[in-house]
Amino acid sequence: MAPALLLSLACFGVPALFMARMSLNGHEPQTAYVAGFTFDHYRRLLSDPLIAGVIWNTVRLAFFASILTVALAYAFALLVWLRPGRWRFMFVGLALLPMLISEIAIIFGWWTIFPKNGLLSYILVSTGLTNDKISLMYTEGAALVGLVYVTLPYCFFILLSVFDGIDRRTLEAASDLGAPPFTTFSEVILPQTLVGLFAAFAQAFIWTIGVYATPLALGPDTLWTLGYLIQDQMLSKHHWPMAATLSMALMLGVAGTMAVIRWLQPTQRSFHV
Repeated sequence: MAPALLLSLACFGVPALFMARMSLNGHEPQTAYVAGFTFDHYRRLLSDPLIAGVIWNTVRLAFFASILTVALAYAFALLVWLRPGRWRFMFVGLALLPMLISEIAIIFGWWTIFPKNGLLSYILVSTGLTNDKISLMYTEGAALVGLVYVTLPYCFFILLSVFDGIDRRTLEAASDLGAPPFTTFSEVILPQTLVGLFAAFAQAFIWTIGVYATPLALGPDTLWTLGYLIQDQMLSKHHWPMAATLSMALMLGVAGTMAVIRWLQPTQRSFHV
């Protein structure tokens, strides 16, 4: 593991140290930063209500997107695992499609679906579910759907690998003992995939909490996330220390979330028929 560890330290550890140092520099108008040592930006991080609202929006959106992603990925992975082999290739190929398209192209795709004259509105009116055309563009729901779509494949493959590690004879044993489908799921399948659920949630949360383009392009103007605020401080206001401070807060928040998930994650146990 030494080469991978050294590569990670070089590519991520060293830039993180530079970012931490930048967060302690000063700032004056018309300058990107002034070399110094101050904790003013961290004090602002804890006292500014605007930043607090942005952090809350980011965490809230990432949490609900992660929950929805894990639920859909779990159901999809279970469906693929239970299907015969000839179906598996088609479903896996379907899951790979979002990973073969850039995030910008995906956003343009949603722009053809969510507007008032888009595909979704046309389907709802044609089927009689609504009388008037509706628009979901620039809503939190649109941003949520976009985030779920981007992160779903990663969670799906994590959970599918966990399902592939289950001995199918346990299902046969449960059936022979008279267990109905729901009991088989709750007593046999779910306990053996619980670790995978935590891993999938961690993956989804890390991805969604740092995504910048999708909430900005699909969500309302009031839906500011940490990613948007960092680029605003960096490129628009040319306040590099504040951008670095927000980045450090995001990085430490993700690390803390990972630690909590790791602590709550159950220990994998062996299961035998």
